[in-house]
Amino acid sequence: MPMIKIFEKDGIYQIKIGDPFPPVEFPFQGEISSKSLQDFDMRVEEGNGIILVKPLEVRDHVLGLGEKAFELDRKRGRYVMYNVDAGAYNKYSDPLYVNIPFFMVVRKGIATGYFVNSASKLIFDVGRERYDEIRIYVPEKAVELFVFEGPSVERVLEKYSQVTGMPSLPPEWAFGYMISRYSYYPDTHILELLDLLSRDGFPLSAVFLDIDFMDQFKLFTWHPKRFPDPARFLEQVHSRGVKVITIVDHSVRVDQGYEIFKSGLGYYCETRDGDLFVGKLWPGNCVYPDFFREDTRKWWSDLVEKWMRQGIDGIWLDMNEPTDFTELHRLRQHKGDFQVKESPFSYTFPDNVVHRVRNRKVNHTTVRNAYPYYEAMATYEGMKRVRDDVFILSRSGYAGIQRFAGVWTGDNTASWEQLRLQIQLVLGLSISGVPYVGMDIGGFQGREFPEVDNSPEILVRHFQLAMFFPFFRTHKNKDGPDSEPVFLPTKHKERVRRVIETRYRFLPYLYSLAVEAHETGHPIIRPLFYEFQEDENAYRMDDEYLVGRFLLYAPLVGREKTRDVYLPGKWADFWTGEVKEGWIESTDELPIFVREGSVIPLSHDDLLVFNDGRFKSRDMEIESREGEIRLSKPSYLRSVIYHDNDQWNTIEVNSTVSSLKIKKEG
Repeated sequence: MPMIKIFEKDGIYQIKIGDPFPPVEFPFQGEISSKSLQDFDMRVEEGNGIILVKPLEVRDHVLGLGEKAFELDRKRGRYVMYNVDAGAYNKYSDPLYVNIPFFMVVRKGIATGYFVNSASKLIFDVGRERYDEIRIYVPEKAVELFVFEGPSVERVLEKYSQVTGMPSLPPEWAFGYMISRYSYYPDTHILELLDLLSRDGFPLSAVFLDIDFMDQFKLFTWHPKRFPDPARFLEQVHSRGVKVITIVDHSVRVDQGYEIFKSGLGYYCETRDGDLFVGKLWPGNCVYPDFFREDTRKWWSDLVEKWMRQGIDGIWLDMNEPTDFTELHRLRQHKGDFQVKESPFSYTFPDNVVHRVRNRKVNHTTVRNAYPYYEAMATYEGMKRVRDDVFILSRSGYAGIQRFAGVWTGDNTASWEQLRLQIQLVLGLSISGVPYVGMDIGGFQGREFPEVDNSPEILVRHFQLAMFFPFFRTHKNKDGPDSEPVFLPTKHKERVRRVIETRYRFLPYLYSLAVEAHETGHPIIRPLFYEFQEDENAYRMDDEYLVGRFLLYAPLVGREKTRDVYLPGKWADFWTGEVKEGWIESTDELPIFVREGSVIPLSHDDLLVFNDGRFKSRDMEIESREGEIRLSKPSYLRSVIYHDNDQWNTIEVNSTVSSLKIKKEG
């Protein structure tokens, strides 16, 4: 049996089983604890590696584990932790792009968190193999485990974020509407599209450039014909008030005339025999930076800094599970000889690839899941030298990715079956410590699969579903129709317009939640059980979500035009003011509910108030108490929208105030 050492500080416990070599050394300085593993209701079994075992009680709830295409309560499932390019995934596809080995158990109303700091192929069996046990299979003989005391889900997440890193704060523009496609070009077409959106009254925050903007898919280059004058293109986009975000993969083209390839020699991944690992990705033959090495990260951050200095506003890290097509090419070459089946595991690095982690040579499979973490770290360090408002979006990640980047749910599909699934995926990431999350609105997959529905109706549903997701972007594959709202029929276009206008109405509140996430680790959007931990109904509600503490949103996730909504406590309909609670039927396409005790800043200097409550942000505190509104510092208000007699009423203010009396009817 391996030796076990336990350290503790402020309700956080670091448990070292054997002599672990964690993929990421998270800073934690605890005192030696007198507790044993049994005090955490756990034990260790030995096998090919080790097995962490925890009893599972009948009424336990198991939450977290990152991006899993399953119900939010993970009980009775078996989950593989191994980052893959999941492609056209569906419900119950596993694993996916982002694997975070952190989970919470809520037992008798008390939440406790567990983080297994291993980036290898872990397996979490949550009461499936054995009805009364959680069994965590670790391939190595040693592992680092953290335990976080609650008692609330929120408190567990705070402690998890203290260890793995507080989320970075995205710029305010990152919460606006963005567009993307695989791929937009040439530069003149992009400018025309931006002008179309502007003329039609659709506000646009940023445009993403996919891989076809590059010259032969070489990183940090521009295609000479599609973008003949990058500086002028960037200037013209910026003059329209739009940001430019470029994709950056991890694949460096093997080309003796390519300066970046030559400058990186000595920093790339190798095989076990010491050979340079040459794989295949979009540019053809490629090498891949070994981001586990500090000198590699320095080289990469210098490249990022130089790239950003030309006026780039953000970076989109893609294919960074990391993906390689070597095995895929081999399988396809032999298809005529025998039957082969491709899977996401066909796109991973070969087993003989090694990395240098803190001057130790380790197998790729042992640390694979942490590759995007270190890539994002290096990218962040380079960007930070150029601008304070860092924006990085990453397709893959590991625990701690929130320090450097946001994530999205990858190559989703526009199908009716995936509407609820996208909420589950985004909320699963959100309560696993990654607050800046979203999905491809419109569905990435084009026309390749029979379940794809590229109708205007499902595009509208996607916009509605994601209305309060922090990351809000349309994106489509080459073989799919245009997903920007200007191309919709008038009827559908106006419904999307209502979504975007409503989102922009709440942007001050959304951004205040991003600040809260940055300072505390709290999620921006939340499953119901986050706020209502004692409510058993909340654990099965995975088709509605909370936006901070004050809003509940229940989008339509099917073809029906009405839906049942569960409201724990007292809420006011945002559109009518009618107060409701419990199970109700909603007939609005955008069912938004405001919690009693809410104080919500809106755009255009408006304030939404529902009875007594308090709003607090980094530089402002607003309190509503017995009909009086007090502000911590004098501020301009255009109007106050307050609740009275089952309806919303508006007071025009149009001045700078520090307090305000509300005279209610009756």
